[in-house]
Amino acid sequence: MSRFRNQTRLRAFSSMARLIFNDFREPAAAEAYDIALDYLWRTGAVRDQFKTYKFLTAEISRMVDRGQSNRLWMANLAIAAHQRRFVDAHAPPVSA
Repeated sequence: MSRFRNQTRLRAFSSMARLIFNDFREPAAAEAYDIALDYLWRTGAVRDQFKTYKFLTAEISRMVDRGQSNRLWMANLAIAAHQRRFVDAHAPPVSA
């Protein structure tokens, strides 16, 4: 059941990504967003949905502004940035 809900969310926000990136010069941006979001949902890294969607949109938009056009490269960079910002922030402190 949870997989179905995730698929429904992915479809809804895939549509959102297409609307957000519709006016962009780079069509690969929406695909990069879809790939990154799908990966983050599947790994359970999405804790706050809105913050994740907003973060991915901002990261991919920055990459497009810098001239990136490879969807897999943009998706991987966005995933790595998300993990650095959100996942590592929630990790328990390491005691020495």
